[in-house]
Amino acid sequence: MSGNERKHPAGMAEQRAVLSLGELVWWLLISFLVLYGVLFIYSTGYISEDYPVRATWTRHIVWCGTGVLLAWGASRLTAHGLAMRWLTWAGYVGSLLLLTLVLVFGTTIGGARRWLVIGSLMLQPAEFAKVFTMLAVCRLASPDGDLARKWWRYFLLLPIIGVPFALIVVEPSFGNAFSLLPGSFAVLGVRFAWRPLWTLVMLLLIVGLVGGGIMLTRVRSGEGLSMSFSQENSFFRSYHLSRMANYLTPAGGWNERQSMMTLASGGMTGKGYLNGTMKSLGYLPRTVAPTDFIFSVIGEEMGFAFGSLPVLLAYMILVAIGLHWGAYTKDGIAMLNCVALMTLVCTHVLVNVGMTVRLIPVIGLPLPFLSYGGSFTLSMFLALGFVWGVGRRNAMQSKERIPIKVAESEFCINLLNLFKLTIKTKP
Repeated sequence: MSGNERKHPAGMAEQRAVLSLGELVWWLLISFLVLYGVLFIYSTGYISEDYPVRATWTRHIVWCGTGVLLAWGASRLTAHGLAMRWLTWAGYVGSLLLLTLVLVFGTTIGGARRWLVIGSLMLQPAEFAKVFTMLAVCRLASPDGDLARKWWRYFLLLPIIGVPFALIVVEPSFGNAFSLLPGSFAVLGVRFAWRPLWTLVMLLLIVGLVGGGIMLTRVRSGEGLSMSFSQENSFFRSYHLSRMANYLTPAGGWNERQSMMTLASGGMTGKGYLNGTMKSLGYLPRTVAPTDFIFSVIGEEMGFAFGSLPVLLAYMILVAIGLHWGAYTKDGIAMLNCVALMTLVCTHVLVNVGMTVRLIPVIGLPLPFLSYGGSFTLSMFLALGFVWGVGRRNAMQSKERIPIKVAESEFCINLLNLFKLTIKTKP
């Protein structure tokens, strides 16, 4: 802190009250996604003026508002700070305890025991376990972390990832368990890509897991075609086998067909807000329309030009900004945090859109900020709060923060320089 800053605390408050261009775009994109989420969650419950709209959209507003507060708090923590260290390990251990409690006291919905019911609140610990597992992996793998000189720390990575993975699989929730892997591999890839032996081992491990998974699912799904609904004592439940069988057949399952038909029926410009027929008539099941298949609802009513494309571009730019902040920070743990958490967001987007258009089987991962879900929404805001904190500190250290009014007036001019993210004002 300089002498002027010590003498003028008001100047420090003014400096903290401004935004860099990157932060402004970051929150504009999140606001756009949240707005679309509220609008189209409302649309999934709307049939006509005489039909009572389900209150999920109002709850989504509450979750998003609470999530913004979580993001603000998370952005104030530095990766090397004591508070962040305690939060990472306390959150990780706490999420494991909650995952264990789910298996004993959890509520079973749709054949899976994933939720803890506390009064009127339904908590899904797997969502928070994903965030804190990513933070724990980053802290262990970081070149300047707490255990930077301990060679044995790398042997802790397998149980750190494996324990929550196993607990989530037992629920079962294969989508949430799978989402732990891309972020973990991304962290290890960034950390050890320059070592040929480590790179070879990682590639062999990825090929083995993917190849083995494909062979196992094909064999088990083939057996599942003749398996009765009551035979659920295997690793895969009957509905898992049914989903894989539907994916492997040309016709596909009901949800898959209706999702593609709903999305395609919107065409280029859509049918208009609240005018979607597939979701209103129930061809796209109303139980999954606001969660797993919200992208199809957006595509039907807003079309490709005003729905699907803007949403995908928003996610793409959001991930690019987060990775840019990670690339330009001088903190090794913060850099890996950005890589892991943005990979987690990217995994949700790719899997959800992929299953909507039947590129992959139906797994059940929702879209960040668009899909309805309290635990999921809070965990996504928490994750992006940590990433936002990295961007804030980058801008403060480079002294390239700009007032909000300047950012708004020059936003269009500097949009082409988006990946630069900051404006260097001339004297």
